[in-house]
Amino acid sequence: MLLRRCHSIAIQFSTWPPPRPRPRPRDPITMNSFAISSPPRSTVHALCFSAGSSDSEPDEQFTSKQGPLKPGLYLVGTPIGNLEDITFRALRVLKSANVVLSEDTRHSGKLLRHYNIKTPLLSYHKFNECQREQVVLRRLQDGEIVALISDAGTPGISDPGTELAKLCVDKGISVIPVPGPSALLTALSASGLPTNEFTFVGFLPKHAGTRRERLMVSANSTATQVFFVPPHKLCQFLEEASSIFDQSRRCVIAREMTKLHEEPKKYSQPAYQRVKSHS
Repeated sequence: MLLRRCHSIAIQFSTWPPPRPRPRPRDPITMNSFAISSPPRSTVHALCFSAGSSDSEPDEQFTSKQGPLKPGLYLVGTPIGNLEDITFRALRVLKSANVVLSEDTRHSGKLLRHYNIKTPLLSYHKFNECQREQVVLRRLQDGEIVALISDAGTPGISDPGTELAKLCVDKGISVIPVPGPSALLTALSASGLPTNEFTFVGFLPKHAGTRRERLMVSANSTATQVFFVPPHKLCQFLEEASSIFDQSRRCVIAREMTKLHEEPKKYSQPAYQRVKSHS
């Protein structure tokens, strides 16, 4: 996610001034992700939300009144920098789980110790997730409660967890999201850029040619584009992006979000030269 042991930086580009709403119907617009492109006229995948009603009042604190958790895989959002940014529900799940899967057990151990949580940790990262999947699956099939966390933010968003969640869904095992901090939304909400339509690109491909193609797709979209960029690749990213994006695009660089030295910086194109002068 955005703020892990090797801090990444959220970069956002937007047209300015914001485009006026376009009449419907309209052509599909490519959204801002190196992994997402304009869909062909075949199958369109949609995620729908429905507001449900509830007669019960939320408890002020998580207590035993909530009842025991049901078995399943819990995707738990954790702080992206500030340890206070965690929900009562997340703490309850982490305390109640049989095991907590984490990218870096040393890093996640600090969070658990801070809240006096004794649940055992099991490493689960991109280098061992294939080997861990069957072990975790057996524990879930035995009726255990498994919590999955990333180093920071929401699991499965530019982090391990997507394949495990997919496997559980295919096997009929409950996958329960426990909402929490998101580096993407945190940076976007404070950026000052249009938020009515945006695309999350995440990390760009390593190959230069593929990376340029992805940037060209983003440049042709009027929606705000959100990227995750490692600090050591920031200048490379801005140099490539400034040669592709229109000069009217504005750029926001967000780093250390929710931490002591939180710093969102706004730039006009060409952003590369502006950032070079601040480094």
